[in-house]
Amino acid sequence: MHNTPSEPRGRLPRPARIDRARRRFSVLPLLGLPLLGLGVLGVGALALPAAADPTLRDLQVAVRALAFLEQPPTGQAEIGIVYPEQSPAGRAEAQRVAERFGDGLRAGNLTMRPRLVTVAGAGQAGTAALLLTEAALPQAGEVAAAIARRGVVTITTNPGAVQGGTVVLAVRSSPRVEILVNRAAAEAAGVSFAAAFRMMIQER
Repeated sequence: MHNTPSEPRGRLPRPARIDRARRRFSVLPLLGLPLLGLGVLGVGALALPAAADPTLRDLQVAVRALAFLEQPPTGQAEIGIVYPEQSPAGRAEAQRVAERFGDGLRAGNLTMRPRLVTVAGAGQAGTAALLLTEAALPQAGEVAAAIARRGVVTITTNPGAVQGGTVVLAVRSSPRVEILVNRAAAEAAGVSFAAAFRMMIQER
């Protein structure tokens, strides 16, 4: 009589782990990110160091993630690069980020172009999304309040802001692609992601 090896406590049964791995990588072609590790996690599930300026790759991941909204922007759309009005360093940071968009970053039928937006003007910007510079993150709560329920996604490369509940989406592309979503912040902003994207999210 042979004993069947048992799974270690706290781990999913093997078929479930295989299924999760398959689903993890099935979204990569949709994001246009073949052979890259992808973690799409709920708040508190990811601990990454604070980010510097977003790289071009970070911005490409962010734009592709917007395509997974239940009501995604299409055609020509704008993303506001948010900075504090009284901060020359913050404005310089925003300009550097905007320059990385070039003539616009594309994902499917979406072309996203940048526009500099101050923290005070975020509520009237009318953009499809808002990317907060590091200089603007201390005022992320103010931005979130200004756009509440308007269907505008706030984005950062600093996962701490998402874990803190003031920003909807954090993206990182190095050393592997990491995407962090705060469900409560998304609900407060009036946005939700499509099922193909949400099935990858561990919500807590």
